[in-house]
Amino acid sequence: MTADRMLTVEEAQEIVLDSVSVSGIERVPLAESLGRVLAEDVAPRFDVPPHDNSSVDGYAVRAADTAGASGDAPCRLGVLEDIPAGTVPSRKVGTGNASRIMTGAFLPEGADAVVMVENTKQRDDGVEILKAVEQGQNVRYRGEDVKQGQRVLFGGAVIGPGEIGLLAAFQRSQVAVRRRPAVAILSTGDEVVELDEKLVPGKIVNSNSYSLAALVRECNGRPVNLGIARDSEPEIAKAIRSTLSADVVLSTGGVSVGDYDYVKKVLEDLGADMRFWRVKMKPGKPLAYGLLQGKPFFGLPGNPVSCMVSFLLFARPAVRKMMGYGPHDWHLPAVPAILENDLTAGGDRRHYLRARVTRTGGRFHASTVAGQGSGMLSSMTGTNGLVIVETGITSVSRGSEVKVLLMGAVGQAAP
Repeated sequence: MTADRMLTVEEAQEIVLDSVSVSGIERVPLAESLGRVLAEDVAPRFDVPPHDNSSVDGYAVRAADTAGASGDAPCRLGVLEDIPAGTVPSRKVGTGNASRIMTGAFLPEGADAVVMVENTKQRDDGVEILKAVEQGQNVRYRGEDVKQGQRVLFGGAVIGPGEIGLLAAFQRSQVAVRRRPAVAILSTGDEVVELDEKLVPGKIVNSNSYSLAALVRECNGRPVNLGIARDSEPEIAKAIRSTLSADVVLSTGGVSVGDYDYVKKVLEDLGADMRFWRVKMKPGKPLAYGLLQGKPFFGLPGNPVSCMVSFLLFARPAVRKMMGYGPHDWHLPAVPAILENDLTAGGDRRHYLRARVTRTGGRFHASTVAGQGSGMLSSMTGTNGLVIVETGITSVSRGSEVKVLLMGAVGQAAP
């Protein structure tokens, strides 16, 4: 059975992604939709812009009236009115006349161009035009951006600042998006204490719940921190049952082979459909995954680095898929990079080594950090990449090209 053998990373990822589906739909205020995934096609109920308007401050004119105008031979036009933005012109521009107009203001009837104010000289009896314009110059026409009923935003699109601006222009105060999965986070272990508890010999601080909550937020899920369950079957069973109101469950610790690792037995007793228990990777070999009452359950390792890397490789893609992101957005982006230092690996399974990644001259460069142990949480700070060393490889020389998964933004290297 699959659950009884150690899987490759790709096999495990495929099992996870095949078992989850896209979440339902909810409507949220536009201001809260950044990073969400559209669940509908969107078209405006009116043209954008809704009327012809000026793209500059200046004078609305008939272009033919400005023919031949220059600084040496200006043409003089009478001024009919001022048209501030937000007002409707009251007079038609005819031959020999102009109207002073502000950026964004309604273009008056009869005008077909706008002369920039810099190319004019105001006179008591009118305005001098110092530079000719062509028909349509400095005019933004009705519907030139988006026509009424024209679909320009489609279901599946990720909402960024530009999409929010366009939706606002469409007067969409609410928008239909894919629901954010609620992700329950449960730590297990007698050795774990909370942040405000006294740290006594033999205890460790519950850092995993906080790093996982941050990772869930980073991929736009909704974390629900359920605290700590002590190492007893009844308490762990009770805690796991309490997670089932969430869409996804993350537990940390208790999935190895120790005498007090109860999560595996509790899941079996609760009737979970377990898909695998181990993945051929480091850090993160002891990793349980299954469906509990149809909901994805990730039993993540207790070691903090193993916990975070396992989330990034398996839980993150599941949450992203559930939120409606396309397949190209499920996984961390992979890039080739030049290794800036020699490194060694065990060779028995695929290694993911934390690294600082920069970019110089169009190429990525990666430097692995000291302290690659699965308990060395500091290796996850100041790093933005995971260098992959495949099974069977025990060393890689500086200058070699390696594959790197990017965990964060990449800046230019300092000169």
